[in-house]
Amino acid sequence: MDKVRQPDPIPVALFARVSKEAQDFGRQLVDTQRHADRSGCVVVATIAEKLSGSRNSRAKRPDLDQLLSLARAGRIRMVLVTELSRLGRRARETRAVVEELADLGVSVFALNIQLGYLLPDGKVNPMARLVMTVLMEVDEMETERMGHRIKSGQAVAFAAGAQKGRPTGTVQDVAKLLAKYPKVVKFLEKGMPVRDIAAAAQCSTNTVLKVSKARATLSALSS
Repeated sequence: MDKVRQPDPIPVALFARVSKEAQDFGRQLVDTQRHADRSGCVVVATIAEKLSGSRNSRAKRPDLDQLLSLARAGRIRMVLVTELSRLGRRARETRAVVEELADLGVSVFALNIQLGYLLPDGKVNPMARLVMTVLMEVDEMETERMGHRIKSGQAVAFAAGAQKGRPTGTVQDVAKLLAKYPKVVKFLEKGMPVRDIAAAAQCSTNTVLKVSKARATLSALSS
């Protein structure tokens, strides 16, 4: 009797991104590698990018270009990320990357939702598209809401006579700190413990405490 031929392992790329030099990719790469091992995938490339999430950032992304080059060359069929936000700094950018990869026959699999953008037959997974779209829009809304709160706090402080320059300790410093750590702010609003926030946002507990203090300062100015 002929042996049943086992399917070839899926060639994948692991993609991780952090937004600050002090952060590392450890957890993202460990989690995606573990998923690849469990799923019987073969890792073709491991790509780690350090790039700010700032809206004003216009930096080129050679690491993303490398990922797309692998897809165009047909060397990968899937990209593993811990969450969609690792692929782009904003919802629009993330969506564009996911769709460009899909057009090349490469599916993005996000570990946090356990869904791949493409089905085994290469068609778009409607459930994954819906969930991913909602998550990306929620992330965008959180960022926009944070921006509005910062501007509101600045306006109140300036109206009360706060200096508009950038000396240490002014509302400018508070706003800048909050803008740098939107995820920490989001987790603080959910009431998560400091250590859990530090682990989830990949920063130190000291940073979480500083952001918490800055958030309280902004709330006091806005009240």
